[in-house]
Amino acid sequence: MLNISKDDYKSAAKILKNGGLVAFPTETVYGLGCISNSEEAFNKLVNAKKRPPDKPFTLMCSAFTQVEEYVEITPKIQRIVDKFMPGPLTIVLKTKESVPHYLDLGTGFIGVRIPKADFVLKMINEVGSPLLVPSANISSFPPAKTSLEVINYFKDNIDGVVEENTNHLSSNLPSTVVRIDKDKIFLLRLGAISVEELEEA
Repeated sequence: MLNISKDDYKSAAKILKNGGLVAFPTETVYGLGCISNSEEAFNKLVNAKKRPPDKPFTLMCSAFTQVEEYVEITPKIQRIVDKFMPGPLTIVLKTKESVPHYLDLGTGFIGVRIPKADFVLKMINEVGSPLLVPSANISSFPPAKTSLEVINYFKDNIDGVVEENTNHLSSNLPSTVVRIDKDKIFLLRLGAISVEELEEA
């Protein structure tokens, strides 16, 4: 496993472009990412997480234009995106028919997120494709909040880990997750954004 400097997004992106797995800090907890346009990389991520292969991973994008390529957008969804993205919110939305099966696993839905962390946005732009990014942990264990926790979880089963930025104040809460279906909002996981904030939007 390669230890990557907290500023070296190009080295992280190079690993990702080659189909590798990289753990990195977001504005919440550590995420574990792979490139989204490779089913082989997806399978590596499933195996590293020891996660049942029937639950789609979150699609992490660097801009709304990437989000639009994968999911259906309504005016209500657009308002929520405009208010909370970039930020610690994952929205589970209906996928377009062109989306590969391994991304939505036949569910017709996928979670999308635009993080606020500058390093992550630069890394995704350098990769040139959205990433699949669950939290960095073995399935059913708590999300990693430090690079040491990442190393303890994964050992050499991933290809790189980015050092945490000690000057960055993280909430240490995962992103809030909501599903929007036919413009109805369902709370799936409470995180850094409160129910009251979502209701207000």
